[in-house]
Amino acid sequence: MKPNERVRAVYQGRVPDRVPLILDLSHWYKKNRGVPFDLAGFTAVEEGLVALHREIGAVAYCEMGSFYALESRDPEVRFERSTADGVFTTRIVTPLGTLHEERVFNPASYSYGIRKYLLESPADFPIVEHLMARLACRPKWEYYRAWQAALGDLAFPYAQLPYSGSGYLMARYMGVEEAVYAVQDQPAAVRSLVEAINACNLRLLETLLDGPFETLLISDNYDSNVQTREFFDTYVRDYYTEVARRLHARGKHLAIHVDGESRGILGWLAECGVDCADAVTPHPMFAQTPAQMRAAAGPGLILSGGIPATIFGRRATDDEFVECVKRWLDTRLESPRLLMAAGDQVPTDAPFHRIAMLPELVDRYGRY
Repeated sequence: MKPNERVRAVYQGRVPDRVPLILDLSHWYKKNRGVPFDLAGFTAVEEGLVALHREIGAVAYCEMGSFYALESRDPEVRFERSTADGVFTTRIVTPLGTLHEERVFNPASYSYGIRKYLLESPADFPIVEHLMARLACRPKWEYYRAWQAALGDLAFPYAQLPYSGSGYLMARYMGVEEAVYAVQDQPAAVRSLVEAINACNLRLLETLLDGPFETLLISDNYDSNVQTREFFDTYVRDYYTEVARRLHARGKHLAIHVDGESRGILGWLAECGVDCADAVTPHPMFAQTPAQMRAAAGPGLILSGGIPATIFGRRATDDEFVECVKRWLDTRLESPRLLMAAGDQVPTDAPFHRIAMLPELVDRYGRY
């Protein structure tokens, strides 16, 4: 089978000849190949990243830039973005007020940490609700097809929605501490904000549904250490269920980017009809072993991930890396709903030879 045919088989409930290998190499590529990191993302096919995927033989599925443009339908609502002296600033201007966020580039981690969150208190929520009522999207499927053509058999691009209401609040624009205070102190305001964001996203989804993508990703960075079952049931469950329903009606699939403690969340995602838990990271970085993850997820949820950054990077040995990969691949015997990937992105300190080992390891230990 071709590499992307293996991924397609897993999503369609078929058994491939071996576990598919998919990797997010974008962060490693930018750091190790000296490519400037712009938070706006790629705006054209990045030939160096394509060449890296060809060299490794891993399917590319995310971090290719946006396949649509978000636009305001109201001239009084606008986005202003700028980068200066390593600070990426976003300003959202509306008649109800202005919000701004600051992210600072860290050369060591090759990432932008948040110096100032967009939202400071629930007093800012009406500004976001005003914005959400006026957003629309313009698909850029020509860009999607350009990546497909460049990657060939290694292409399985995921389309992506913006953060859900809960992810917007907790994981991205307010931060955990202030979001928890808001949930406890002003639950009605939080619910109003979450519903406004989710309603906007469902409207965007209707514009995107007929596009050429097969899988849609929501990058909510869920972590069950701070986002409890009660939180999930109140703010998340109905939205994920509805997105999955609409995608399934068009023969498409839904992946949720976890990238945190997955204890508990895997079963909850399966209950919502989600097809894939992306960026799931096992012990020793988080609590569960691969076998425990599969037991919690049930046989139907696709598990995509498996290699913690602490094992992929230089702090671990090659032997530890190989054993980690084997433990993940062993779960294929319980269910073929499995993708071999990094726990999230391939970390910037991963030795190249270790990345290059993966095709041979999957061929040796991941066959059906």
